[in-house]
Amino acid sequence: MKRNGWLTRHGPFLLLIGFLFVLAFYVDLYLDAFTYILLNSRLFFQIFVGITVIAVLRNVVGIRGFGTFGPAIVALAFLQAGLLYGTILLANVLAIVIATRELVRRELIQKDHRIAILVILVGLSVVLLEILAEYFHYPSLDYSFLFPVLILAWTAERYVESVDRVGWGGPSRQLLWTFVAILTAYVVMSQVWLIDPIILNPLSWPFLVLLNWFLGTRVRFRLSERRRFRGTIRDSGTPPEDVLTMNVRNRDFISKYNDPGLLATLAKDRVKELLASHGVPTPTTHLVLAGLEDLARLEGFLPTMDRFVLKPASGHGGEGILVVRGRRDGGFDTSQGPMGPAEIVAHARYVLTGAFGGGSSDRLLVEALITPDPALGKFVSEGLPDVRVIAFLGFPVMAMTRLPTRESKGRANIHAGAVACGIEIGTGRIVRATWHGRPVKTHPDTGWPLLDVLIPRWSEVLEMATQAQVCSGLGYAGVDLVFDAARGPMVLEVNRRPGLEIQNANGAGLLGRLRAIERMHSRDAVADPVRAAMDLDIARWKVSA
Repeated sequence: MKRNGWLTRHGPFLLLIGFLFVLAFYVDLYLDAFTYILLNSRLFFQIFVGITVIAVLRNVVGIRGFGTFGPAIVALAFLQAGLLYGTILLANVLAIVIATRELVRRELIQKDHRIAILVILVGLSVVLLEILAEYFHYPSLDYSFLFPVLILAWTAERYVESVDRVGWGGPSRQLLWTFVAILTAYVVMSQVWLIDPIILNPLSWPFLVLLNWFLGTRVRFRLSERRRFRGTIRDSGTPPEDVLTMNVRNRDFISKYNDPGLLATLAKDRVKELLASHGVPTPTTHLVLAGLEDLARLEGFLPTMDRFVLKPASGHGGEGILVVRGRRDGGFDTSQGPMGPAEIVAHARYVLTGAFGGGSSDRLLVEALITPDPALGKFVSEGLPDVRVIAFLGFPVMAMTRLPTRESKGRANIHAGAVACGIEIGTGRIVRATWHGRPVKTHPDTGWPLLDVLIPRWSEVLEMATQAQVCSGLGYAGVDLVFDAARGPMVLEVNRRPGLEIQNANGAGLLGRLRAIERMHSRDAVADPVRAAMDLDIARWKVSA
C-alpha cells in the first residue's frame, strides 16, 4: 500500500523527468546539428537560470519581493539595455506609476481601468524616451523598447497599492528586495561561462528541474527565518525541529489539509454564513454589498446607524477596514478621522473595486461595532483586542491575544505594532508577551502588566474556535475571536493561511504540536478534542505510544 501511494504521488513527476532525460540524450546525440539553434535560443536559458536564482532568493534566503517571473524578465531586459539604462528605465516606470496614482487617487477608478491608464502612460513615457534618443542621437536609450513595460507597470501598481493599504515601510522594503533580486539575476544571467555550458550540455536541463524540485520540497528553514525565530529557539530553548516554518506550513498543512477550491471561496461573508448555520456567534451583519449597484443601500443605511464597521470580504491584516465610532459635526467619527456620508460611500466604492485584495472586484460587509469587554479592553488605550487560536483537525494547538497600540492605530495587527501575548492552551494564562519581536512585561501605552493574566471563559473560547475551524471546511486555520461587552466571545474571522508569529509570542514551536495532533488523530477517535488538547498542553505535547 505504501509503495502504491508513493507511486501515485510521485509517478507523474517521474514520467516528466524521464521524458526530459530522453529528450536531453537525443539532443546531446545530435548536438552538432542543434548547436546553432540552441545558441540563438540563449535568452530562454538565461531566463531558466535567472528564475531559479530568484526562486532561491525567495524560498531559501527568504527575501520578500514582488513576484518571481516578473523580476526574471526585467533582469533579461537589463541584459539588453545595460545596468545603467535599465535602472533609469525602471526608475522612470516607477515614478510614472506613483505620480499617476496620486493624480487619479480621488477619482476612485475601478481597478482594471486604473491599470489600463497606468500602462498607457508608462508606454507613452517609453515612446517619449525613444523619441528623445532619436532626436539627440543617443543610441543607448533605443533599448527602451525592449523593456517589459506591462510587467513593470503591474509591479509598480502592486507597490503603490500596498503603500495605500499599509504605509510606506513594508512595501518599500519589498520593492528594494525586488530590485536586489533583479540585480542578482542580471549578474548571474550575464555570466557566459555559466550559461553556455548549460546550453551546450543538454543533460544539465533535467538536473535544473530537479534542483528546483529539491529546493522546493526539502528546504525547511529560510535563512530569514533563522533570524526571525532566533529568540524562540535560543532564549526559550525550543528545538529548531519544533518550529513551523513557512515552507513546511505551506507544504505539509495548507496544501494537505485546506482544499484549494475551498480556499478560493472562503471570503469573510461566506465564512459568516457557514458559522451562522452552525450556531457559532459572530458580529451582527447589517448589510452585504455585492457590487457598486448596492451603494444606494449603504446611502440609505447611514442616517439610521451611528456605530458600525465597513470590512472588505477579501481583505486581510485589517486592510481596508473602516471603523465608525459615532456622529461628529454633522458627519462621523471614524478610524480615519472625521468623514461625511459621501466620503464613507466613496471608501465603500473603493473597496468594491477590489482595492484590498479582491482582484477586480470585492464585496463589502457592514457589521455592528464591537464594544470591547473590559476583561481585555482595559489593557489597551484604543482599538479592539482579539484572541487568535490555531485550530487543526478540530484541536486547538496554540493561542495568543493581540493587543492594539497607538502605533498600530487601534488595529490588532502584530506587524503594524500590536502587542502579541502567548496564551497557555491548558490554562488560558498569558505566559509571554512580545512587541516588535522583543519580550515585554507591560503594555507600551497603558503600562498594564500582561504576564499571568487569565483569559476569561477560556474553555468556551477554545470550543468556539475549533467549531469554527471544523465547520469552515478547513483542516488548518487561525480563528480570531473577540470579547463583546454584551454578547461575550464571538468569532470575528477564520484565516486560511495564519501567520507564524504566534510562535514568538508563545516562545514555543508549533510544528511539534501539529505532529502530535496528527498522530493522535490518525490513531484514535477523540471524544473531546478540546479537553484532550488542554491535557496535552499540560503534558508538554507528549503523545503516549
